[in-house]
Amino acid sequence: MAVSVKTQANALLAGVSLAAAASYPWAQGSVLLDFVHHTALAATIGGLADWWGVTAIFEKPFNIAAPGTDMLRRRYEELQEGLTDFVCTDLLSPQNVMLAVENESFARLLTEHFSEPQNVDSARSVLQPLADEVLHKLNTQEAEQLLLAEVPRYLPSLHLSDILLDVAQRAIANNRLDGIWVLLLKEGKRLLHCAEFTALLRGMAQRAEAHYTQDSILRDFFVSGEAEKLLPYFVEALERLLDDLGDGSSELRRMLDNWLLAKLEELRHDIAFQNWINDKAAQLVLDNALALRAELRQQNSDWLFALAQEKIAELAQDEDKLAQTDSVLKKLLAQALELKQDALRQLISEKLAAYPRDEVIGKLQAKVGDDLQNIRISGTVIGGLLGAVLFMVAAMAERLVG
Repeated sequence: MAVSVKTQANALLAGVSLAAAASYPWAQGSVLLDFVHHTALAATIGGLADWWGVTAIFEKPFNIAAPGTDMLRRRYEELQEGLTDFVCTDLLSPQNVMLAVENESFARLLTEHFSEPQNVDSARSVLQPLADEVLHKLNTQEAEQLLLAEVPRYLPSLHLSDILLDVAQRAIANNRLDGIWVLLLKEGKRLLHCAEFTALLRGMAQRAEAHYTQDSILRDFFVSGEAEKLLPYFVEALERLLDDLGDGSSELRRMLDNWLLAKLEELRHDIAFQNWINDKAAQLVLDNALALRAELRQQNSDWLFALAQEKIAELAQDEDKLAQTDSVLKKLLAQALELKQDALRQLISEKLAAYPRDEVIGKLQAKVGDDLQNIRISGTVIGGLLGAVLFMVAAMAERLVG
């Protein structure tokens, strides 16, 4: 059976103490025994000093209430508060948690988890009885009242406007809207040559010409009927303008993108826009939920689970949707961590307070006990070495002076 470090430290201290005591009666008659006595005495002093210091951390040595003794018990509340602050503010702060999961894709983990049949079966076994009961007990009026009360109150915490604006700004900055621009510009060119737009331009030209010539016979003589001849050039200029807008590297496109980015940034601080987004989202959730409710009441929960599996499988195959879903999940996690910071602090504080003080101190002592006992061993050895050196210095000085 291995001897504990504490036993080794006690044995070493006891040994040097006995050596110091045993060599004392003959120390004056022998240089060697005098050396042994002073070395053992210094080792005993060093060992006792370190024993006092190590013991005083956890209890009162010899039950003596000297200053600095029983430190952990006297300052246990401060230790508990400091540990709570460290865990909440430093270790498990929202920033540190999000930094730790920054490179992890929650959406991919979700799809991979539910790609395993046993995980799907496990979720189904837990949720299916509840889902069946809910489906058969749905009440339109109660559901509507619940959604009307809870959805508008919950949606602002999701910061949907910020998410939408972030997506739009990133799309513009990374030229991800090129496909939309192509469709819009194609439709724009089609409109330039349609009969309705041509008739509109012709009417505008005629009104402009009439306004220009209404006070002058000479103007009427020189420009009458000439304005319509400029319409093809005007249409051609509009086409060139549309082509410039379709070119992601053109100066016009760059100016338009910058203008859109600036407008989106203004909307970020527009309370009316945020309220409008939340209202639209709440109405969309309400309309779809109530429409789905009628469908669900005619189905069992197997249809619901099959639909969920289908959507998860589709998500797993679409990298863009995975990235978007992961971004939303991380935003929700960050917001939840911020909102639950006080609750986390209270939970940790209550958990620490639930442990008996002596049990916590005992666990701390068990964890660092060997290191502390090694300090005692080191103190005894270093004390002995210093005693030996001082004895030799004193002896040499005495001989030189004598």
